[in-house]
Amino acid sequence: MAKTRGAPPRRGAESSSQPVERVRPTASARQRRLRREVQEIQEDVVPDVDEEEVPTDDEAHQGDPVDIQAEVYGGGPEDTSVLRTYHRHVALRLWNGEDRGTLKLVSHGRKLTAPVDAYIKDIVVNSGLAPLIDCSHSLVDRGLLSAFAERWHRDTCSFHLPVGEMTITLDDVSSLLHLPVTGRLFSLRTIGKDEANMMLVSLLRVSHVVAFVETEITRGAYVRLGWLRDLYAHSVQQGNLDVATRAYLLHLVGCTIFADKSATLVWVSYLELFRDLHMVGTFAWGASALAFLYENLKDASFHNTRQIAGYLTLLQAWIYEHFPHIVIHQPNSECEEGETLSKRCAPLRGTGDVAVVRQALDRLTYADVIWMPYEAHRVHRPFHDVSWYRGHITYGSIVFPHLPERVLRQYGHIQSIPPSPHDAFPVSGISDIHYQFLHYEDHLLEDVYRGPQMTIQGECVDDYLRWYHPISHPYLIPSDDRVANPVPRRVPRVDTVGSTSDGVGHVIRYQGLFQGISERLQALFDRGLVTHGTETGKLTQEALDMANLGVEGHRTGKPSYRHVYRRRGDRSTQ
Repeated sequence: MAKTRGAPPRRGAESSSQPVERVRPTASARQRRLRREVQEIQEDVVPDVDEEEVPTDDEAHQGDPVDIQAEVYGGGPEDTSVLRTYHRHVALRLWNGEDRGTLKLVSHGRKLTAPVDAYIKDIVVNSGLAPLIDCSHSLVDRGLLSAFAERWHRDTCSFHLPVGEMTITLDDVSSLLHLPVTGRLFSLRTIGKDEANMMLVSLLRVSHVVAFVETEITRGAYVRLGWLRDLYAHSVQQGNLDVATRAYLLHLVGCTIFADKSATLVWVSYLELFRDLHMVGTFAWGASALAFLYENLKDASFHNTRQIAGYLTLLQAWIYEHFPHIVIHQPNSECEEGETLSKRCAPLRGTGDVAVVRQALDRLTYADVIWMPYEAHRVHRPFHDVSWYRGHITYGSIVFPHLPERVLRQYGHIQSIPPSPHDAFPVSGISDIHYQFLHYEDHLLEDVYRGPQMTIQGECVDDYLRWYHPISHPYLIPSDDRVANPVPRRVPRVDTVGSTSDGVGHVIRYQGLFQGISERLQALFDRGLVTHGTETGKLTQEALDMANLGVEGHRTGKPSYRHVYRRRGDRSTQ
């Protein structure tokens, strides 16, 4: 990841070019009175935000590479040529027994309502941001998201799991949120309070006094989400529909794709994106939302971070779709055919235990993963070629690589050994990156590097796992037998990717269930917990045989135990 100028400053800090404001002796009495009044209410309206020190790029890479390479890490990586920043990673502390617990989360699912005015509604729809209004999860699982954040590595922009790397791609964003993933990327300038006040006066048509008071309350170039809701309602009532639309859109992105750690504020600089309301629909909002989530996952992967922001509905929905066996959720009865897939599953009340999820991920098998969960949804949201884009995506001037070659199985292809992410391509200037993404057709991963399609789910080349484990840290909990034999479980044989049945997800899920049962029963024998020949051993062996027949039956399409499950045509419900 490369970071240049233009990222949102931390709350309470001005840009380097802006001196700290102080009350001059010549200031008017009215201005001094406003400052005193604002100071009295600041602590009530602006919550404390974790100001943990997130290392910059230079700090993360600090140290002699030779010294880092010589470091011996329990559980890996043995070779740090890929995970160069592992010495600052939370996984290192976890392996050594230092558990930071669950992260604080930021979610605004209950704060969003649809606009009533037809003029505003049309602009929001044409902007491409309308799906965000009702696709946000009202609840987010702290334990679940914290456990996945522990496995994110900023060097590869991917989660490192026992089965290999996985990540959130442009295809995931398109399928889960229905946001546009093609179009223009945008730049953002770091602004101070004075410039923020000018933008508020110009674009939201508030008075200088109102703008001044608001940025004094927020202690920077920010406005409160509640303040925007009040301004929106007032502007609609007064008939100032352009102002109301800008306030609505700023509030919408501040509650969703650009939600920050303040939990109550949004950066004024985003207003520039809504200056021309007829151009809002030309932005690739999905790509920028993905880059912003990458940035927050990067921060959350460092051991001293205690909070995570970004659009957590995107992260949680991605987990629901790809890891249904380790997540507790329920189908959303209000989700209609063709709606965003983020609405397909509704979170249950309560938070998961990060330690339980951590253990489940350490035990993850290939059968526990749904590599291609969107096939039945393609009729509503087709696969877009931009998903094969191999290049940089940006949020403002924060830059991350999008590397499909590292997660080929999510595209239905056999996973091969990817090239080093550090040698993938040099970071160009922001304007060059914007031009490349706009002309993404010239920067797609070439067919020769995509390789053949999978014939079994989770398929990879023979050398992939032997390469992957020494450069990764796929387990977070020390285990004697795992240290002695770090090779993961074999890839199960499951249905081919080419199936076009609308029940393909259920086929893979049932086979994954049988495979998981089989592996766990076999483990009882392997670890000496159950002995062959005993009464318990006989019952366990019988159950193991039934599970293996279930796996084989789903692979061949000829079920062997009809009393264990019913044929698809006999099911009353899916």
